[in-house]
Amino acid sequence: MTPQQQFVLFATGAVVVALLGGAFFLLFREVGEHEIGRRVAALRQDSAVPLRRPAQFWPASVALVRCLGNAFRNRVLSSRDARELERTLASAGFEPSKAMPIFMGAKAVCLCTIPGFAYACAVVLGYTFGTQIIASIMSLAIAMLVPNWAVALIRRPYQRALRIGIPDALDLLVVCVEAGLGLESALERVANEMKKSNQAVGMEFSVFSQELRIMPDRRVALANLSERTGQPALRRLAATISQTMRYGTPLSRGLRSLAEEMREERMIQFEERAGRLPVLLTLPMILFILPCLFIVIMGQPVRQLAVVFSSMHQ
Repeated sequence: MTPQQQFVLFATGAVVVALLGGAFFLLFREVGEHEIGRRVAALRQDSAVPLRRPAQFWPASVALVRCLGNAFRNRVLSSRDARELERTLASAGFEPSKAMPIFMGAKAVCLCTIPGFAYACAVVLGYTFGTQIIASIMSLAIAMLVPNWAVALIRRPYQRALRIGIPDALDLLVVCVEAGLGLESALERVANEMKKSNQAVGMEFSVFSQELRIMPDRRVALANLSERTGQPALRRLAATISQTMRYGTPLSRGLRSLAEEMREERMIQFEERAGRLPVLLTLPMILFILPCLFIVIMGQPVRQLAVVFSSMHQ
């Protein structure tokens, strides 16, 4: 190993050790503050202070990542970037206040571990020093994108579940409203029913019903519903509920018309997919179906012709 490689390994190890030391310092400080707060709360309630359970590996790791995220979030992200990240995490089904520190901590961990691992692999494989540096730089870019890729992989099926389940949830909401339930009670009932078949829709309706109960201004809850997931159907639902609150129109009539429109749009999407099937089946038919037909139809005549020509040649 050359002196340059030794220096780079030493510098990388020193940076990793320093970051781990700072992370453990933040972790222990937060754990100590949490323990003091827990004991103070127990003493205020005039109850016995329970013994602290030994920390497990997974909760301790999550707490460490959260501490790193809280340390780097305010120093790295601006307010605009923080709002965009919160919107992205919310559209993937996460609670932004809890998921953002973990996301930022995971990005910090990836930035510390992946380039060092790539450099160590390049050294072990015997690449040149320039190739090792290039591999480290490329892995640094990959480490920046790994948490974003993970969120995108989680967000895609969550959005698909919302698109599939919202029409059914609106039908249930219409039934509940026409049965005489209030808006909050109907949303809570629909959320409980949809959690059995579609967890994403049930969770969104549950959050919406809780915000309607807690927030003093319902317009804020409607704005959160329309912006949280980015689904046009939920935006239209929020606009319909806002219209009924403003003008006093019957809620059941607006929800029924909205459910019919969404059902028609869903049928139109199915018809568009069915219309694209012949075009999509052209290439598989040419590559797989037509050769099999040619073999079945022309196989025996070609074999007989080959036998005839071989006998004539003899």
